[in-house]
Amino acid sequence: MESVSRRGFLQGVVAAGAVTVFGDVGDAAPVVRFGYITDCHYAAHIQPSLLRHYGDGLRKMDAFTAKMNELGVDFVVEGGDFKDLGRTPAESLAYLRAIEARFAAFKGPRYHVLGNHDHDNLSKEEFLAEIANGGQVSAKAFYAFTRGGVKFIVLDACYRSDGTPYCRGKFSWKEAFLPPEQVAFLKDELASATGPCVLILHQQLDSEDETCIRNAAEVREILEKSGKVKLVVQGHLHEGSFREVNGIGYFTSAASVLHAAPENAFSLVEVYPSGGVKITGFHAAKGAESAWTPGAWTADRAWRAGHYQVHYIYTGRSECMFHIFPDGTSMLLDCGDTMRFYRTPAEVPLPGAPSERAGQFAAKYILRVNPKGNKVDYLHLSHYHEDHGGGERFHGGPLGKSSLGTFNLCGIADAARFLSFGRVVDRAWPGFDDPLDVLATSRDGTPRQMRAVYAYLAETQGTQIERFAVGASDQMHMLANPSLGSGFKVFNLCANGRYARPDGTICDLYADRVKAGAKAFNENGMSCGMVISYGKFRYFTAGDFSDGWKHADGERRQTEDALAEAVGRVHVAKLNHHGHHSMFPGLVKALKARVWTCCSLDQQHCTDDTMARLADRSLYGGPRLMLPTYMPLNRPETPAGRGYLSDVARCVVDQPCHVVLDVPPGGETYTFSCFSAVQAGNPLKGEFTFIAG
Repeated sequence: MESVSRRGFLQGVVAAGAVTVFGDVGDAAPVVRFGYITDCHYAAHIQPSLLRHYGDGLRKMDAFTAKMNELGVDFVVEGGDFKDLGRTPAESLAYLRAIEARFAAFKGPRYHVLGNHDHDNLSKEEFLAEIANGGQVSAKAFYAFTRGGVKFIVLDACYRSDGTPYCRGKFSWKEAFLPPEQVAFLKDELASATGPCVLILHQQLDSEDETCIRNAAEVREILEKSGKVKLVVQGHLHEGSFREVNGIGYFTSAASVLHAAPENAFSLVEVYPSGGVKITGFHAAKGAESAWTPGAWTADRAWRAGHYQVHYIYTGRSECMFHIFPDGTSMLLDCGDTMRFYRTPAEVPLPGAPSERAGQFAAKYILRVNPKGNKVDYLHLSHYHEDHGGGERFHGGPLGKSSLGTFNLCGIADAARFLSFGRVVDRAWPGFDDPLDVLATSRDGTPRQMRAVYAYLAETQGTQIERFAVGASDQMHMLANPSLGSGFKVFNLCANGRYARPDGTICDLYADRVKAGAKAFNENGMSCGMVISYGKFRYFTAGDFSDGWKHADGERRQTEDALAEAVGRVHVAKLNHHGHHSMFPGLVKALKARVWTCCSLDQQHCTDDTMARLADRSLYGGPRLMLPTYMPLNRPETPAGRGYLSDVARCVVDQPCHVVLDVPPGGETYTFSCFSAVQAGNPLKGEFTFIAG
């Protein structure tokens, strides 16, 4: 399919966005292509809220049908919540008739799925009497049809757990259930199917969250045992998602009702002979215009003025994150290197040749995405470990000398051959003695390496160097045009074993041990951490902040649990210590992240105990996505198994990815795009958009 630019949408044509491929699509043409739109919530009288624009439903449906007619798809489906609540049943019927008339502009078969809002003050029978499904004399609530050898099974889960159907507002959107009649229908349709099957329903099936039907596990088991279902198409969860569970892809389309027109959300779904699928999202967005080319790793995800981005750069050897502030100010947060030249059980796949150093690889990536080319405004090292900054043990040989010593071709020093840094923000400059002398005690030599590198940058590039100030909210800020990012703030949360409480006081976790004569500390506990906010959006990152010790009473305490008192809920949280036996319950419960991310460079990252805590719904409820740059599994499985994998993005289990977070102006939504780090051209492997609720 020819790509379409955003400019086209703003002139009346919808633009193609993210592509998700699941299963084997091969080289053959798809056997069936259909359009899917869900959660239109059309209601002319309801005033728009921050995110829902009920009155724009007709315009958005016009855009959907026009695009599907242009693409010549075989049929279209609306996935439920077609209309919203009228002030009277008669008004609800009027809304239903109006949007059905626009839906009927599609020149081919069209199908409906019942959603909870379709029963606001109507019965099933009243709703079904106003719509048409292709090939049916009168519209049915659940049914099956076949196109191109693929069987499509549409279900109606708008029932309470006791089997009572939704009717005239008598329901809870959190209580959906597939009654026994439809369970039997599903089994029969799967048994009679001679080819691949696609299941479509309004509510979700892929977990046990409140947006899923109560007997989801039973239905998933039926689908899995059949061996015929590769895709389930869903709605209901407005932010959308894609999850793989036991070989079946569960695609939840974003809601059309989100945001004012012309912004929209719908999809082209293509099913291939093998049952593999390709899903192309269509959207529109305000702001700068750019084209999207399939397979281009920068794609339409390139930084745009007013957006905040974080690039998790997968090197296979280091933690490395590149932040671009809304005005183009940039910050390189960590860029280390470790020994990954030989195949060992601990290693993960490398994105380039074994001889290509991580700092060199990261610098080349940054040169492609940085709006200022080789000029990076801030260099910030979270703590003195080689996988974050580079050290004395693993390097490519001597590189240079400054007034404070010699340094090696490794990590940040390697990247500095290609990049120019305006300012360094370091946890213990210039004495490297907070809270204790680390020049003499560090086991990997990173403090000595960085001390010499910092001096070299100051002497050759004019780089300014300053100490990280715990509690400050103005140390790292937009330098070019702050008006482009109203509400953007970087808050310095913690460093050197201290953290800033909400009331402004500073807690020192290590003060008593310093007084008692401690000679050295775990460097991880010295990590710098920040909370970055942009409008409604909040982001947490804290290096390897993870340490524990026994108190006088014999109880073991975790620094992360102590830090929990200083942080509130965030939308995205980077895992401490790469998810290696970290993220203890107190901090997980405090952060309540919708998305958990990290840079993986070892098979012992994202360990089972850590991931199980992140997935624990007793710590906080609701859906969550785990999105490391790579999900390593080459280690003994824990006795409890790996149930958390249902929360892990499937694309990073398959292969390593560069993961890019993009937050538009206002921070009301945020998107993660995952690009293969090991395939030529860095093709897009998955994309996830969320609402910053």
